Amino acid sequence: MKKTILIALLTLFSAVCFAQDGGPLKFLGIPIDGTEAQFAAKLKAKGFTYSSLTEGYKGQFNGKPVDVYIHTNHNLVDRVYVAFPYTSEEGIRTEFNRLLGQFKNTGKYADLSMNEEIPEEDDISYEISVKNKRYQASFCYYDADRDRVAFMNALMDKFSEFFTAEQLAKLKEYAIKAMDAPQDQQEALQAEMMAEMQKMGLGQDENVEPDPEKVYKFLATLMDGMSSLADGSVWFMIHENYGRYQIGLYYDNLHNQAHGEDL
Repeated sequence: MKKTILIALLTLFSAVCFAQDGGPLKFLGIPIDGTEAQFAAKLKAKGFTYSSLTEGYKGQFNGKPVDVYIHTNHNLVDRVYVAFPYTSEEGIRTEFNRLLGQFKNTGKYADLSMNEEIPEEDDISYEISVKNKRYQASFCYYDADRDRVAFMNALMDKFSEFFTAEQLAKLKEYAIKAMDAPQDQQEALQAEMMAEMQKMGLGQDENVEPDPEKVYKFLATLMDGMSSLADGSVWFMIHENYGRYQIGLYYDNLHNQAHGEDL
């Protein structure tokens, strides 16, 4: 079991999606940070105009006319909400799947939620109105400027129940190597790590089937740990209003959001 899950662990580390650009999560190249006035000024420089009717900003985004709303926490921007135009049920399926594909292909975000397209057979209206289904997709953002060693150590510490302190220290070493190793070195690094695992007694008998429950628990710990250490989150969902549908897109700077400090 440990051989199986550690290969998955190493593979994810080698492909972990640190942003190509450093700093906070960005919307249209504008960091989601600073005061509302600062963010609004940069948004206006992109051609957006303020609407006193909606108290948002109108402009073009991803080929669509949209309304953009700025949210702050303690006078720091922590969320940018993008409201796309309303469309039909078939139109919203196409738009949702198109947007999902675009986010998967940007290379800026990690798809830890295993987001899936809306299948053609789904009756979206019925699923939302009768079954209360929520059509949503989410992605994590990681700041390229953050301390990668500190990040990996924090993530690996979440696996303390699976390994001894000595084993965990050795795995941290290899995980950090994997995170920064070029793609053409990944195969050799995996072989090196597997040999080290054998020395630590973590090898698996090829004739023994992995324990599904333990594998699931390990992978759940991995995904939860990655999500908890993200710097930002981008997610979108379908909103329904009297038979009309629109996509609401959220860019969240997780560091600026409230974390109970006011309680």
